[in-house]
Amino acid sequence: MKKSHVSDHIENESAGKHFVCWNKDTQAQMLRVELADGSFSLFSYGHLGMVRLERHNESDLLQLSFAKHEIEITGKHLRELGLAFQKLAVNWVSESPARYAAMANSDSACITSIKVNALPAK
Repeated sequence: MKKSHVSDHIENESAGKHFVCWNKDTQAQMLRVELADGSFSLFSYGHLGMVRLERHNESDLLQLSFAKHEIEITGKHLRELGLAFQKLAVNWVSESPARYAAMANSDSACITSIKVNALPAK
């Protein structure tokens, strides 16, 4: 499984390549979060307040806090992704289909789920 990819398109199984779950771009102004159902949301890096990585036995939890939303990214080997957020260099993230999680490299990032939650108005 690749760790990053310059294209904005998600690789598919018929292309014979591994699924890419995030893309690095040092000039990204917004983060695109793509869910398994094909929907996506865009978040301005100007509203990113905090990124936190927690390790839990077999999985990692990456939490992002924006002004009005929280994003929870669950998967494996998410440290590199978290460090890319430190540099505001993640263009997009996407959930990996379950069939790819089993084939993931032992050291490559694999996003198994993404939750986007709106924060209550103050």
